[in-house]
Amino acid sequence: PSGSIISENLGNEVMNRSEVNTDKSTKALFMPIQNDNFSGYTMIVGLTPGREETFIENVKNVTVDGKRSLVGESDNSVIIGSQVAENFNATVGSTITVSNHKYKVIGIIKQIGTGWPLTIDNSIVMQLSHAQSVMEMPNLISTVIIVPQESIDVAEIDLQNAYPSYSIYSQNDTRKTLEDNMSQIKIFFNMISAFIFAVSVILIMIVMMMSVKEKTKEIGTMRAIGTRKRSILTLIIYESLILSLIGGIIGIILMSPTYNTLGLLMGAKEVNFLSFYIPTPILIQILMIVFIIGTFSGLLPAYIATRISPIHALRYE
Repeated sequence: PSGSIISENLGNEVMNRSEVNTDKSTKALFMPIQNDNFSGYTMIVGLTPGREETFIENVKNVTVDGKRSLVGESDNSVIIGSQVAENFNATVGSTITVSNHKYKVIGIIKQIGTGWPLTIDNSIVMQLSHAQSVMEMPNLISTVIIVPQESIDVAEIDLQNAYPSYSIYSQNDTRKTLEDNMSQIKIFFNMISAFIFAVSVILIMIVMMMSVKEKTKEIGTMRAIGTRKRSILTLIIYESLILSLIGGIIGIILMSPTYNTLGLLMGAKEVNFLSFYIPTPILIQILMIVFIIGTFSGLLPAYIATRISPIHALRYE
């Protein structure tokens, strides 16, 4: 069962059902918190000690520096994700302060990316009882992470029938939801990219059309002294490419302040405007797009320039 808050007694009831593998399943408390030192969130994850592998998907294939379990550790011992370690500049044995509570880092999970159903990299895993105490939520949990005795589908159907007022999500459901969300986000950004591409082409084309009109007499003079149409075509396209390249460079320069300003608006207390890094493959893609925009934008103005009559152009004022 997954809900915003459920009682621990209900969690115990679910854990005792025949469909549930009690040795691997766990009650859990998830609580996102904001930290003043950096933007984004950190997820407090309270688990039953010894059930860490239930939270960390495919834990046997995940590298963990230090200890992998909270069994036998003190209440303030935690296992943290890679992003948390980076945010706090923490190593195994370090002490971090979260919401005015100090924790000793006994393990650091190497970067995973995603996990069930949250981002493990941003998580701080601690004992369930301590998480309940810190969050002032005694005898309350967020969910029960279940490892079924039988197939996932059978367990999901049985539990949904037993608890119709609660939502039951399998790992497959969560993965499908994440994939659908990512697909929608990708479509949204593709639409924005297409719109920006079209606007950029139109704007540069308008500028180049005005440039061609202003240079009508010069183009006519060039045609009159024998300049080939291909040379004029190339000249206009080159000018369009240079204009597009200048715009691309300005855009790249503005990426850092824009990105960091958004970070400040989202709650970051401090940002480093010199720390923004653009991976080389992304930079190459940007330059390729700039080249395509410049080429397409210059085609029509260049064609119009080649159609200018030398006699008409020399009379143009």
